[in-house]
Amino acid sequence: MSPGAPPPGGPLPDAAPSGSPPPGRRRRPQRATPAGRKVLAIVIPVIALLVIVIGLWVTWGGNGSDQAAQTTPTTVDVLFIEGLRRSEMAEILQKKTGIPAADYMKATDPSALGQRLAGTKKPTSLEGFLFPATYPVDPKKPVTDLVNYQLDTFTQRTEGISYKAAKRKNLTKYDVLIIASLVEREASTTKERRIIAGVIENRLRARMRLDIDATVQYAVGSWKAELTKDDLAIASPYNTRKYFGLPPGPICNPGEDSLKAAANPIPSKYLFYVSKNDGTDLHYFATTEAEHIANIKRAAANGGG
Repeated sequence: MSPGAPPPGGPLPDAAPSGSPPPGRRRRPQRATPAGRKVLAIVIPVIALLVIVIGLWVTWGGNGSDQAAQTTPTTVDVLFIEGLRRSEMAEILQKKTGIPAADYMKATDPSALGQRLAGTKKPTSLEGFLFPATYPVDPKKPVTDLVNYQLDTFTQRTEGISYKAAKRKNLTKYDVLIIASLVEREASTTKERRIIAGVIENRLRARMRLDIDATVQYAVGSWKAELTKDDLAIASPYNTRKYFGLPPGPICNPGEDSLKAAANPIPSKYLFYVSKNDGTDLHYFATTEAEHIANIKRAAANGGG
C-alpha cells in the first residue's frame, strides 16, 4: 500500500467543488464585472477630490487661520513729538498702551547708563536722549525695549552731526544736547533755532544768566504760560533766571533740527531775544539791553497777534 493512500474500504475524500483550483494552486482573483468597473470609475475620482479638498482646508482653513492670528499686529504706534519731558512721554505711553508711566520713569531714571551717555560724574537720567519719533510698542514686552529703541534712534539720527565747532568753544556733546533742549522749547523754525543757539552761546561767553523761562517751567514741572514770582525764585539748578550757566541737564527731548542748530549756530552779536507776540511764533533780536527793552514794548503792542 502506498504511503498516504486511504485504507481499503475507507471513505474517500470529498471531491473538490466544481471550478476550484487543484490542490496546491492559488485561487485567481476575480475580475471586476463591467458594472463594477463603472462604479470604480466614479468612486475613485470622488475620493481623490475629497482628499484634495481636505488638504486645501487644512492648509488654508486650519493653518491659514492660525497664520492670520499670528500676523495680527500686536504693537501700538506711539508718537512722541519734539520737546517733551520724559514724564510727558511716560503719560502718553500709559494712555496709548496701558504700560504704567511709573515703569517708563523707572527705566529712564538716573543711572550708570545715563552717566555714561552724558559723560558726567554721577548717575544721570536719560532726559534728552529719548529721541522723539513714532515707535511700535508691544505692551506685553518690557518697557526697556522701547527705551533702548529710543536710545538707538538717537545714536543713528545724530551720528552725522559735527561737534567740531562746539569743541572749539569748550562745549561737550552733552552741553550741545542741553542747548538743543533749550532751543527746542524756544524756537520753531530752522533759522531761528540756529540764531537762538548762537544767543545762548554768546550769553554763556559773556557770563550772563541765560534767563530762559523754559528752564523755570521745567523746574516747576509744567509748561505753564505765566510764571509767578515764586516760580521765578525757585531754588533749582534748572532755574536760569536765578543761576548762571547751563542747567545741569536737558529740559526736554529735542529733535534733530534743534541738535544740529545747537552744534552749528549762526554767529551773531545778539545777546537778547523776545517773542514778537504777533501770532507768528517768531522773535525780535537785540545786541544791547536798550534795544531789547524797545523790542519788549513792540511785542507788548502787538497784543498777541
